Amino acid sequence: MAKIYHDDTIAAIATPLGEGAIAVIRVSGPDAITAADKIFVGKSKLADAKGFTVHFGRLVDTGGSEIDEVLVTIFRNPNSYTGEDSVEVSCHGGMFVTQKILETILSTGVRQAEPGEFTKRAFLNGKIDLSQAEAVADIITAKSEASHRTSLNQLEGRFSDEIKKLRTELMNLGSLLELELDFSEEGIDLLSKTEVMNRIGKLKLQMKLMIDSYQVGKFYREGASVVIVGKPNVGKSSLFNALLKENRAIVTEIPGTTRDSLEESIAIGGVLFRLNDTAGLRETVDPVEVEGVSRAKGLVNQADVLLLVVDATEGVKRVEALSFVNDLDIPKSAVIAYNKIDICQRNGFSGAQFKMKETTVNEVLISAKTGEGLDELRKTLLGYVASGGLVGGGIHVTNSRHQAALLNASDSLSTAEKAVESGTSREFIALDIKSASDSLAEIVGEITTDDMLNNIFQHFCIGK
Repeated sequence: MAKIYHDDTIAAIATPLGEGAIAVIRVSGPDAITAADKIFVGKSKLADAKGFTVHFGRLVDTGGSEIDEVLVTIFRNPNSYTGEDSVEVSCHGGMFVTQKILETILSTGVRQAEPGEFTKRAFLNGKIDLSQAEAVADIITAKSEASHRTSLNQLEGRFSDEIKKLRTELMNLGSLLELELDFSEEGIDLLSKTEVMNRIGKLKLQMKLMIDSYQVGKFYREGASVVIVGKPNVGKSSLFNALLKENRAIVTEIPGTTRDSLEESIAIGGVLFRLNDTAGLRETVDPVEVEGVSRAKGLVNQADVLLLVVDATEGVKRVEALSFVNDLDIPKSAVIAYNKIDICQRNGFSGAQFKMKETTVNEVLISAKTGEGLDELRKTLLGYVASGGLVGGGIHVTNSRHQAALLNASDSLSTAEKAVESGTSREFIALDIKSASDSLAEIVGEITTDDMLNNIFQHFCIGK
């Protein structure tokens, strides 16, 4: 188990390696300013500088040779990201000069930071809670507006506030139940059985809203997987290219052109969608195409949304298309896209024979060639992820660790409910309430283990 450091000084490059206008090296810990002073040559000593000040000067190596002209920003504890004395060195961007400055700083007795260690120190020093620390990593990796927005809400503490409100209500309920033990001999109940059940029920409902919001939150964080399937030559690759607005997949009139799956991402309404173009589903003896069909069926089982493309010119009836969906045994959302309606329209076809009023499967008429109907298709796809549970203030649960903790808390409350119904001593009911509270405490880091922290922060980039 890695040691959690509190009293040494760490440093790391905080910007991506490579050539650029500037790079930043971050130093944090009790000796951060002293270490920087050893290699900085400026108008005055950094040790005398106030926090939130920037100083121009030169950095020199241990032999006194100049490395670069830099700007050094000073942060005094506790008013820094980590809550410790911190220094940020802004130098010219470049792999050699950046690495040289880091090596020189490390030569003063400073240690190389581990992944996410600056943010870990911010958590350990009480600057942020654990869910906010996780939001830092999510903001860095955000690939869509929705992902960025939900991560920012979490970083600002809105999700933590909801968790803390729930914990307060749980602790208040648990305290009343424990207080009753002092009056047990007198037979006094501070809360009636009905009131206890009502309070537990209300708390469970609030947790359910959070738990139910996870699926949508996961879409926002990771993107929704859309798998495009259908028979050969119905226009799957053409639709894939049309949605991407680029010729990513090879399109020919020869059936079975697509042999392997292709994945690309697009943003619709600020939400990330991962589109998968797949091989046409048909019986074949071609070993390469057989493998492509097998891979397509495998992706279908992982899809969040199944996009079935049907060639409208073939006159395939709706019931046959639905049968095709059912044959794939998909328990997920499905959209049927009737393609090539531009050809149908030239032949006087309106498409009414395909679309029916009562159906649980969304159906759209499109032309991948002309673009007709694609806006409706985009709105349909967005509709699958735009609906779902919302926590107060429009917050979504996006982290599987948070969802698991909420499920554990809800299970503890269900146990408490059964105990109340069966007339179990309220001492044991209070223990179930405490168990629920402890599960929520893990979300914000009020209850943690070294293993939990190491598992979370090892996935951060170095320098954050």
